[in-house]
Amino acid sequence: MQQLGELQKSAAGLRGLADVFVLNGDTPDDSRRLKRISGISLPVLLDRDLSVARSYDMLPKPDQPMGMMSGVAQMGYVIVDEQGIIRVQRVDLNFGTHADQIYQILRTI
Repeated sequence: MQQLGELQKSAAGLRGLADVFVLNGDTPDDSRRLKRISGISLPVLLDRDLSVARSYDMLPKPDQPMGMMSGVAQMGYVIVDEQGIIRVQRVDLNFGTHADQIYQILRTI
């Protein structure tokens, strides 16, 4: 949850360059609570069956450290360009702290 608070600090700049969403596999009530506690203003998309996480290959692999989201999916980010091509796909447990790197990637795309 701390990483969402860190991400919030860069949310306006990121939204100026792209559509930005938080993906959450929890219940709607848990997602609302997460949004309230973290103070995140970004939209939270529910992915209860983890189909979106799966489609972006963000489910844990045996040899990777696991960042938990509903006990299953990893933390990180995916950047998809306007043509729907995945440009960056990164497991990053500190994604909020690294929001400036995400910003720089978006600026170069």
